[in-house]
Amino acid sequence: MGQVVDINEVGTDPHRLNSWPESAAEALKQWSIKEGYDSTFTHFRKTNGYKAVPLDGIWARAPYLHNGSVPTLMDLLQIPENRTKVFYRGYDVVDSANVGFISNVPEENGFQFFKYNTDVVGNSNQGHLYGTDLTPDEKKELVEYLKTF
Repeated sequence: MGQVVDINEVGTDPHRLNSWPESAAEALKQWSIKEGYDSTFTHFRKTNGYKAVPLDGIWARAPYLHNGSVPTLMDLLQIPENRTKVFYRGYDVVDSANVGFISNVPEENGFQFFKYNTDVVGNSNQGHLYGTDLTPDEKKELVEYLKTF
């Protein structure tokens, strides 16, 4: 838990990672010290990957990947070419079968949800191939297990 996984292993969109240069980390540290926060932000640093997060409450953290480009855990277990390419974010109804939130509703009661398109630069849903080689039954079992966290 908390281990940084190298971007080359994860294989996901690097735009967010590249938007955080070492100079930004250093500036945040200096600001924190100047404002009297002492150690609040001093642990920030530039890495070449993303921090692995705990799985507790994973069902409530959709959409997935660091850029929110995968709507459900079941989508995440598909090879990138088979993942949902366009979906809507912001609907707060749980997709209990696939684990995430219902993502095919563009609007409700006049409120328009955010249309997420994975073809937009920085929105890629590529990479993170962990579990994609499981059988359909194994994927279903894994998702059922993750519902218990």
